[in-house]
Amino acid sequence: MSVAETNLRPLLEQAASELGLSLSSEQLRQLTTHFSLLLKWNQKINLTSIRKPEEIATRHFEESLFLTKLLPQPDGLLVDVGSGAGFPGLPLKIVWPGVETVLLEPNQKKATFLKEAIRSCGLGGIEVRAERLEDLPATQLAARAVLATMRAVAPTAAVLTNLSRLLAPGGRIALFVGEASVTTLAARPEFDWNRPDPIPHSVRRVILTGLLRNSRQLPGV
Repeated sequence: MSVAETNLRPLLEQAASELGLSLSSEQLRQLTTHFSLLLKWNQKINLTSIRKPEEIATRHFEESLFLTKLLPQPDGLLVDVGSGAGFPGLPLKIVWPGVETVLLEPNQKKATFLKEAIRSCGLGGIEVRAERLEDLPATQLAARAVLATMRAVAPTAAVLTNLSRLLAPGGRIALFVGEASVTTLAARPEFDWNRPDPIPHSVRRVILTGLLRNSRQLPGV
C-alpha cells in the first residue's frame, strides 16, 4: 500500500464507522484503491470538483454507502446511471460483491477511468458501458435491473421513463437528489415512492427510493 493509500484508508474507516458498517480488510483495500485512483486521475480529467480527501470521503464514499443502510442487497442486476467517478455504483459493488453490476457512463474518459478502477480493485461481475440511458431500453438490459441508482443525472420525466423500462418486475430505483426535487418526483406515476431519507452530513440532500408501480415485488429487493 502506498503512502497516499495509507493516509486515505482511515478516512474510509471513519466513513464506514459513521454508518455502522463492518467492512472486511479486502473491501477497505478496494475502496482505498478507488479513492487513490480518483485523486490521481482528477489531476488530469474532471472527475469531481471536490478536492479535499476528507470531503471526498464524506461526500462521495459515505454518501454512496449510505444506500446499503436503506435497502437490502439486491438479488439481481444493479445498473448505476451516470456513474462518473464511480458513485454510487463502485462502492456499492465493493460492499455487495455478489451483485451483478453495470456502470453506465457515456463520457469516454470517465468510462476509461471506471474500467481502470475495476481492474485495479480486482472486481468481477461488473462492466462499464459507455452508452446513454435512452439507448439502453432497446438492449438486452431492458426489464432486467432489480435496482437502478442515479446520483449525478437530473431526474427528468424522460429519464424516469427510461429507468422504468430498465427495471424488472418489482424493481427499485434510488435517486440521490436535493430536497427541492422531492415534491416533483413524488408526483411521477411510474413509481410508488418511499419517504425520502436525509443523507448524513449533507445539506438538504436525500435519497429517494421507489418501487416500480404495477409490478410484483421480487425476493431480495
